[in-house]
Amino acid sequence: MTPGSEHNESASAVDKPGSAGEFPSGRGSAELEKALRQIATAKSWNAAEPLPTTREMGEHFGISNATACRLLIRLSDEGVIWRRDNGRYYLNDSRRLVELHKPYACLLRRLQNWSRVYQAVMGGFSQAFGRDPTSMLFVHNETLVRHADTAHPPVHATAAEQRSSLAEFFQIHRSGFRGILLDEVWDDRVLAEYATELTNAVIVCRPTSIAGLSSVSADFEAGALLAIGHLYARGFDEIWIAVPYADSVAIENLRDAATRAATMLGAGIAEQNVCPVASPDDRERFIARLKSARRRIGVFCLEDNIALILRQAITAAGIECPANVGLLSGMGTDLVTERRISSLRIDYEAIGRTAGEIITSGRVQQITLRPLLVPGETT
Repeated sequence: MTPGSEHNESASAVDKPGSAGEFPSGRGSAELEKALRQIATAKSWNAAEPLPTTREMGEHFGISNATACRLLIRLSDEGVIWRRDNGRYYLNDSRRLVELHKPYACLLRRLQNWSRVYQAVMGGFSQAFGRDPTSMLFVHNETLVRHADTAHPPVHATAAEQRSSLAEFFQIHRSGFRGILLDEVWDDRVLAEYATELTNAVIVCRPTSIAGLSSVSADFEAGALLAIGHLYARGFDEIWIAVPYADSVAIENLRDAATRAATMLGAGIAEQNVCPVASPDDRERFIARLKSARRRIGVFCLEDNIALILRQAITAAGIECPANVGLLSGMGTDLVTERRISSLRIDYEAIGRTAGEIITSGRVQQITLRPLLVPGETT
């Protein structure tokens, strides 16, 4: 290698026009800044290609590597150019090109545990990207929801398990995504620990208290008022709430909204009539109470799968429905509507579609959607 050949090879990346474009000439820091602003304005450099390295720019303009580096950092802070995670600088337009190719991350329960609710949510979510050519990154968490037997309640991941899962996700994927769709099971206390990483994220099927995190859920207050009002309008003397499982913010919100609605309507629900029905033993006790009741009971079951199980148990026990006991479910998937069980209808597809629209907009929003009442044969 002849003296100066290394300099000439380095300079050639700046001197010789190529697929990236032609870099302007000059001497000194001011001239380099002028050159960078010029190609940024004229868009005369291929946005998909990196700018010359700081060493190449420094040698070409007769300044030190450190001086060139400080200038690039300042112009990056001003938004003239953009520094990618790989350390190279690009025209700022490159940011948009890179972001367009980043997927949307879906941090959900494993596919085998997608109920009709999440089938509908994801159907709506994918619709939002029919106009946005972006892929989705499915991160199916094995421990988030474990539900091998639908006759028993699901087991949700502990806070420690969730914390470990999120730490692993951000370690592997870092900022390699445009937004995040979160399963309702994620605990707000855990999510709050990762609030700075959860940029452009939305949680579905329940509200959230975390600033900067979007949510789309049913309007539980409006839905509960519809449900309780319907049962009283049908002439039931008492309302009992059937609680399908614990550790669910959505279930807890609907349960609490139902008790408030009953109080608002002037006929509060007694504490003993907010009944667990998660396990076969719970349901056996519940059916025995219904069978011995001397008044007409309207049952508001907060989840469709358990509502269907209760419908079958009520029939098997010889209880006349709706003559003696009425049943109304709180979700309204086809699991109950196809069997003519009265229900609220939460539009989970619209929840998913709205979540997708929020993520593509990049704006933080808290949205609730009003459920509908779908009377059937059980009230």
